[in-house]
Amino acid sequence: MPSPITAEVVISDGGETGRGRRTVLQLVWEAEDPLAVQLVLTAQPDHPALPRGRWVVLRDFLRYGLSEPTGDGEVRIRPDELRDRVWFELARPGRAACVSIPREVAREFLDRTDTATSYDVEQAVDALLERLLTSGG
Repeated sequence: MPSPITAEVVISDGGETGRGRRTVLQLVWEAEDPLAVQLVLTAQPDHPALPRGRWVVLRDFLRYGLSEPTGDGEVRIRPDELRDRVWFELARPGRAACVSIPREVAREFLDRTDTATSYDVEQAVDALLERLLTSGG
């Protein structure tokens, strides 16, 4: 199996405070779960006031989100044509985390996932079903 494909974007670098805190959004795709993309929001160094968490979104939803609002539940995605960015609203306890990344970063990430897999949609669904059935659910 190929190694995971990732893209990492610094969302905030602590601004002018000089405190050296960074908030990073990482997109992660793995061939074992070809339909999904993990969104991992971390604070470096970890701090309770900074947003963090892990969400999973369908890879197709991420692609749709480059050009139209999509998603429901824990992840909502919408394009920002004016700034050429894509926004993520990530549900979490309290207030949702709202972050954006350049659309080109998301597009290049998705293109790399397309290149890395020889799955078509039917094969991906078959592989996922087989994995679910052999693992007992």
